[in-house]
Amino acid sequence: MKILCIIQARMGSERLPGKVIKPILGQPMILYTLNRLKKSKYIDEIVLATSQEKKEQPLVNIVNENGYEVFRGEEDNVLKRYVDTHKRYGGDIVIRVTGDCPLIDPFVVDNVITYFVANNCDYVRLDIPNSFIRGFDVEIFSKEALSKTFQEVSLLEDEKANRFKEHVTLYMYENKSKFKTGYVEGSNFYNKDYRLCVDTEEDFKLVNYIFDYFKDEYVSAKEVINFLDKNKQLAYINKDIKQKNI
Repeated sequence: MKILCIIQARMGSERLPGKVIKPILGQPMILYTLNRLKKSKYIDEIVLATSQEKKEQPLVNIVNENGYEVFRGEEDNVLKRYVDTHKRYGGDIVIRVTGDCPLIDPFVVDNVITYFVANNCDYVRLDIPNSFIRGFDVEIFSKEALSKTFQEVSLLEDEKANRFKEHVTLYMYENKSKFKTGYVEGSNFYNKDYRLCVDTEEDFKLVNYIFDYFKDEYVSAKEVINFLDKNKQLAYINKDIKQKNI
C-alpha cells in the first residue's frame, strides 16, 4: 500500500502574494511544510503540486533544489491537478495538505492516517476548526474516492462544478451518502481558537515569531500550543483574520 502526500501551493495568493517562499529564519516557508511531513512514519512519497504558470518558477526551483518532486498542472481546476498528480506518482491513499501550513505536525498526520486505515474510510479530515486549530489541516482519501469525485464533478454544469474543482475534497464532504467519511476530533488541549495557517501578513508574523522563539524547524504541535497558551497576547495578533468562505 502506497501513501502519496500531495501539497498544493501557488505563488499567486491574493492576500499575501509569494507567501509560500517568504523566508522564516532564512528558509522559504514551503520547506517547513515539506520537511516536517517528511518526518511522517507512513507517507511514502511527497509531491508539491502547483500550476503551469510562469510565476510558479521560483517556487518550483526551491522545491526541486531541495530534493522534492514537483508536478505542474491546472491552475484553477485543482481537483484535476490532484488527479493528474496521482496519475503520475500513483498511490492507494492520497493525503492533501496546503503549502501555507508550515507548522503541520507529522505526529498528527500519522494519527489521521491510522484512523483512515483502521476504519476503512473513503475520506477523513482533521476536525478543523470545530475541535482542532487551523494550520494543522490534513485530509486523506482513497484513490477510488478521488477518481469517483473527478468523474462525477466532470458531469456537472460548470456553475455547479466550479466549487468542487477549486476545493478538491468538497464534493466528498458534501456527498456523505456516496462516500464513507469520518473526522478526527481534537481533545480540549487542541480545541483552541488559534490560527496557524498563513494567509495574511499577521498570520506570517505569528508563525515567524514561533519559529524564532523555538529555533527548531521540527517543533511539535504540543509545544507550540503550550507556548501560545502562556502568551495569549501574541497568540491573538491574527484573531481578526477571517477564513475565506468556500
